[in-house]
Amino acid sequence: MSIEMTPGLRSTYKQRYEPVDDGLRFQELVFEGNFVGQEPMRDGILGDKVQKQRAKSKVLEKVTKDDVLADQFTLDELNDLNNYLAWNIWDVLVMRATEGVSGMIPRQEYEILAFMHQFYRWPEILRMTTDEVGSQGILDIGASARREIGTKVNAVHDWSIGAVGFGMGRCGLLALEAIGPDDYIEESNELLKFMQRIEFGKRQDGYILNSQDRYRCQIHEPDFLQGIIDQIEDLEPESPRHNSFTRFNAAAELLSFLDHMDCRLGLGDTGPYELPNGNLLILRDLFVNEPIFHWSDVCDDAKLPHAYTVAIVIDPEKMGLQEIRVNDISTTFTRPKNYIPAIVGGAVFAREKHDTPMSEVRTIAIDDLGAELPRIQDATLKMYRKVSRMCRRDLIWAGQYVYYVDMILPYLRKAGTYEKACNEYQLWEIDQRVSNYYYDINKRGFAQEVVPQKIFSGQGYLPFGEGADLRRSKYRWL
Repeated sequence: MSIEMTPGLRSTYKQRYEPVDDGLRFQELVFEGNFVGQEPMRDGILGDKVQKQRAKSKVLEKVTKDDVLADQFTLDELNDLNNYLAWNIWDVLVMRATEGVSGMIPRQEYEILAFMHQFYRWPEILRMTTDEVGSQGILDIGASARREIGTKVNAVHDWSIGAVGFGMGRCGLLALEAIGPDDYIEESNELLKFMQRIEFGKRQDGYILNSQDRYRCQIHEPDFLQGIIDQIEDLEPESPRHNSFTRFNAAAELLSFLDHMDCRLGLGDTGPYELPNGNLLILRDLFVNEPIFHWSDVCDDAKLPHAYTVAIVIDPEKMGLQEIRVNDISTTFTRPKNYIPAIVGGAVFAREKHDTPMSEVRTIAIDDLGAELPRIQDATLKMYRKVSRMCRRDLIWAGQYVYYVDMILPYLRKAGTYEKACNEYQLWEIDQRVSNYYYDINKRGFAQEVVPQKIFSGQGYLPFGEGADLRRSKYRWL
């Protein structure tokens, strides 16, 4: 993150919420996707507008509860969602030029294996979960996020069901030529319906993604949010307490990434919420101890909670804020880029277990963060030692489990179907097709070159064919 700020720059970020405004450009790249022969698309608010204009259905507009409870999408709706998610994935990922690259963990390899595993295995497990709690029950699971912090029912997990399990999973298998464009349509419908219901229940404004609402994720109920706001302490920029708060946030963020094999499933932002004095609040969940992963035992040993939640208050006038995005992978981006010097308030909370009641979430005073920090640093050091001793194959399959299991874990936990998924659906077993792909992903630069090119360009998200049967699965291997 750059440290630049522009002294005297006036805050204009509210203009981004005016209907006629097209937003700022955060990147100079353009997206073509499946819109061959048409003007390439841009990032941000303008890109969302153009996607809606080019859609053949109304699925990208505000939808109703009846729309969401319908059993399946039409073919036009499926293709509109496919095109939108392809652009959305590009929009959130290419902002980071090093996305998917890690010097320690083979991320590109574990990601593509997980994508394909999710596409094959998730539909059956998510259908079982819907059968157990009903369609309304899935909406209720999404709605639970409105009165919780430290919950993985959040933007990045919700987005992953459709963008990762359907979008990138199908794209990877198409690139590998393991499936054709009209294969697994019924299963694709299952994945996208589950995502739509979770997102609709959580947002309750008719949209399903933050990018459809000018990158806002303002999901918390006002009375619940007030309980958080009441705990916020004032911070003087560059003061020792300000430094203690930002240092704690950075350390917990580092461990949350490492515990999730160097990916952002350990982090979840919501907001921005405007406070009465004009400042902005971002709520950031940092999951520093996920006990389903064996390598998280070092976090248990350090007696770390499941999650810390950091409430961050930013003064938009102090930084001359031009635009703020809480994107669909739960990450906050601003222009100017660096908002750390503009933090003027904060609070920290700890949720011991994933199902600890909100009434038992504890507040940690900022003056006490100095005592909390060594336990985080100790677990991080031990985690690095543990991961550095893992062989490449173990690292790839560990990362694969983080994506394949963790991305649907919060819904299975809330529905009470996690044990059933493990025992009756062999959740933790690896499908033989995906196991065999392990030997294919490094051939001819498939994981390192073909897949990123197909995914980032949008060209790999082939549409379902005109007149294709919505009931179609895959009937032959030829």
